[in-house]
Amino acid sequence: MLIRPLNVNDVDNWYAYLLKVAGQTSNISFSTADVKQRFRPDKMRGHLGNNDSNISFVAITDEKIVGLASISRRLLPRYLKRGELAISVDEDYWGQGIGSSLMAKVINYVQQNWQLSVIYLDVLTSNTRAIRLYEKFGFKISGDYPLLLTIDGHNQPGKLMYKQL
Repeated sequence: MLIRPLNVNDVDNWYAYLLKVAGQTSNISFSTADVKQRFRPDKMRGHLGNNDSNISFVAITDEKIVGLASISRRLLPRYLKRGELAISVDEDYWGQGIGSSLMAKVINYVQQNWQLSVIYLDVLTSNTRAIRLYEKFGFKISGDYPLLLTIDGHNQPGKLMYKQL
Protein backbone atom coordinates (compact mmCIF):
# COMPACT_ATOMS: atom_id res chain seq x y z
CA MET A 1 0.00 0.00 0.00
CA LEU A 2 1.17 3.48 -0.90
CA ILE A 3 -0.02 6.69 0.79
CA ARG A 4 0.55 9.95 -1.06
CA PRO A 5 -1.14 13.24 -1.90
CA LEU A 6 -4.01 13.11 -4.38
CA ASN A 7 -2.97 14.54 -7.73
CA VAL A 8 -4.65 15.45 -11.01
CA ASN A 9 -3.86 12.05 -12.53
CA ASP A 10 -5.92 10.38 -9.77
CA VAL A 11 -9.17 12.21 -10.45
CA ASP A 12 -10.99 9.45 -12.36
CA ASN A 13 -9.85 6.83 -9.83
CA TRP A 14 -10.88 9.20 -7.00
CA TYR A 15 -14.36 9.62 -8.51
CA ALA A 16 -14.80 5.84 -8.81
CA TYR A 17 -13.67 5.48 -5.19
CA LEU A 18 -16.21 8.07 -3.97
CA LEU A 19 -19.02 6.35 -5.85
CA LYS A 20 -18.03 3.01 -4.34
CA VAL A 21 -17.74 4.11 -0.70
CA ALA A 22 -20.92 6.21 -0.92
CA GLY A 23 -22.75 3.01 -1.85
CA GLN A 24 -21.14 1.00 0.94
CA THR A 25 -21.91 3.04 4.03
CA SER A 26 -24.01 5.83 5.46
CA ASN A 27 -21.19 6.83 7.81
CA ILE A 28 -19.90 9.48 5.40
CA SER A 29 -21.34 12.90 4.68
CA PHE A 30 -22.39 12.23 1.08
CA SER A 31 -24.54 9.77 -0.85
CA THR A 32 -24.03 8.30 -4.31
CA ALA A 33 -26.42 10.93 -5.69
CA ASP A 34 -24.35 13.66 -4.01
CA VAL A 35 -21.17 12.33 -5.63
CA LYS A 36 -22.77 12.39 -9.07
CA GLN A 37 -24.10 15.91 -8.55
CA ARG A 38 -21.29 17.65 -6.66
CA PHE A 39 -18.01 15.80 -7.16
CA ARG A 40 -17.61 15.71 -10.90
CA PRO A 41 -14.06 14.94 -12.11
CA ASP A 42 -13.90 18.05 -14.32
CA LYS A 43 -14.58 20.28 -11.31
CA MET A 44 -12.11 18.43 -9.12
CA ARG A 45 -9.22 18.90 -11.54
CA GLY A 46 -9.54 22.66 -11.07
CA HIS A 47 -9.42 22.44 -7.27
CA LEU A 48 -6.25 20.42 -6.91
CA GLY A 49 -2.97 22.10 -6.12
CA ASN A 50 -3.89 24.61 -3.39
CA ASN A 51 -2.15 22.84 -0.53
CA ASP A 52 -2.37 25.91 1.71
CA SER A 53 -6.08 25.45 2.42
CA ASN A 54 -6.73 21.76 1.76
CA ILE A 55 -4.97 18.56 0.88
CA SER A 56 -6.11 15.00 0.35
CA PHE A 57 -4.07 11.86 0.79
CA VAL A 58 -4.95 8.61 -0.93
CA ALA A 59 -4.15 5.03 0.01
CA ILE A 60 -3.43 3.03 -3.13
CA THR A 61 -3.40 -0.75 -3.48
CA ASP A 62 -3.33 -2.59 -6.81
CA GLU A 63 -3.35 0.79 -8.61
CA LYS A 64 -6.70 1.83 -7.14
CA ILE A 65 -7.67 4.18 -4.36
CA VAL A 66 -8.82 2.28 -1.27
CA GLY A 67 -8.73 5.10 1.27
CA LEU A 68 -8.92 8.87 1.38
CA ALA A 69 -8.17 11.47 4.04
CA SER A 70 -8.79 15.17 3.45
CA ILE A 71 -7.93 18.07 5.71
CA SER A 72 -8.87 21.67 5.18
CA ARG A 73 -8.56 25.02 6.87
CA ARG A 74 -9.78 28.52 6.26
CA LEU A 75 -7.12 30.94 5.11
CA LEU A 76 -8.21 33.67 7.47
CA PRO A 77 -5.68 34.62 10.16
CA ARG A 78 -8.04 33.75 13.01
CA TYR A 79 -8.59 30.23 11.61
CA LEU A 80 -5.10 29.28 10.40
CA LYS A 81 -4.28 27.10 13.42
CA ARG A 82 -7.31 24.79 13.11
CA GLY A 83 -8.11 22.15 10.54
CA GLU A 84 -11.05 19.90 9.72
CA LEU A 85 -10.48 16.26 8.85
CA ALA A 86 -12.54 13.75 6.87
CA ILE A 87 -11.45 10.16 6.27
CA SER A 88 -12.89 7.08 4.58
CA VAL A 89 -11.73 3.59 3.68
CA ASP A 90 -13.21 1.19 1.14
CA GLU A 91 -15.13 -1.39 3.19
CA ASP A 92 -13.38 -4.21 1.29
CA TYR A 93 -10.14 -3.04 2.95
CA TRP A 94 -11.31 -2.43 6.53
CA GLY A 95 -9.12 -3.90 9.25
CA GLN A 96 -5.88 -3.61 7.26
CA GLY A 97 -4.47 -0.50 8.95
CA ILE A 98 -5.31 1.86 6.08
CA GLY A 99 -7.25 4.29 8.29
CA SER A 100 -4.37 4.39 10.77
CA SER A 101 -1.83 4.99 8.00
CA LEU A 102 -3.90 7.82 6.56
CA MET A 103 -4.37 9.40 10.01
CA ALA A 104 -0.63 9.29 10.71
CA LYS A 105 0.15 10.85 7.32
CA VAL A 106 -2.33 13.71 7.75
CA ILE A 107 -1.24 14.50 11.30
CA ASN A 108 2.42 14.51 10.31
CA TYR A 109 1.72 16.70 7.27
CA VAL A 110 -0.18 19.39 9.17
CA GLN A 111 2.36 19.46 11.98
CA GLN A 112 5.22 19.90 9.51
CA ASN A 113 3.56 22.19 6.95
CA TRP A 114 0.66 24.04 8.53
CA GLN A 115 1.68 24.17 12.19
CA LEU A 116 -1.92 23.55 13.27
CA SER A 117 -2.83 23.68 16.95
CA VAL A 118 -5.96 21.55 16.67
CA ILE A 119 -7.75 19.20 14.27
CA TYR A 120 -11.53 18.79 14.40
CA LEU A 121 -13.75 16.12 12.91
CA ASP A 122 -17.39 15.03 13.01
CA VAL A 123 -18.47 11.41 13.36
CA LEU A 124 -21.81 9.66 13.65
CA THR A 125 -22.45 8.43 17.19
CA SER A 126 -23.20 4.97 15.78
CA ASN A 127 -19.81 4.76 14.02
CA THR A 128 -17.97 3.22 16.96
CA ARG A 129 -15.26 1.75 14.73
CA ALA A 130 -14.24 5.24 13.55
CA ILE A 131 -14.48 6.70 17.05
CA ARG A 132 -12.03 4.04 18.30
CA LEU A 133 -9.63 4.92 15.48
CA TYR A 134 -9.79 8.62 16.31
CA GLU A 135 -9.30 7.97 20.02
CA LYS A 136 -6.27 5.80 19.19
CA PHE A 137 -4.72 8.92 17.63
CA GLY A 138 -5.52 11.11 20.63
CA PHE A 139 -8.80 12.65 19.53
CA LYS A 140 -11.25 13.48 22.31
CA ILE A 141 -14.99 13.96 22.22
CA SER A 142 -15.79 17.62 22.66
CA GLY A 143 -19.56 17.52 22.32
CA ASP A 144 -22.66 15.98 20.84
CA TYR A 145 -24.68 16.93 17.80
CA PRO A 146 -28.34 16.08 18.25
CA LEU A 147 -28.40 16.01 14.44
CA LEU A 148 -25.22 15.49 12.44
CA LEU A 149 -26.65 13.97 9.25
CA THR A 150 -30.08 13.17 7.87
CA ILE A 151 -29.91 9.74 6.24
CA ASP A 152 -32.91 8.30 4.40
CA GLY A 153 -35.14 10.85 6.15
CA HIS A 154 -33.87 9.98 9.65
CA ASN A 155 -31.87 12.44 11.73
CA GLN A 156 -28.67 10.88 13.06
CA PRO A 157 -26.77 12.19 16.09
CA GLY A 158 -23.02 12.71 16.05
CA LYS A 159 -19.94 13.65 17.99
CA LEU A 160 -17.53 16.54 17.58
CA MET A 161 -13.99 15.36 18.21
CA TYR A 162 -10.69 17.21 18.38
CA LYS A 163 -6.98 16.57 18.72
CA GLN A 164 -4.58 19.14 20.09
CA LEU A 165 -1.21 19.16 18.38
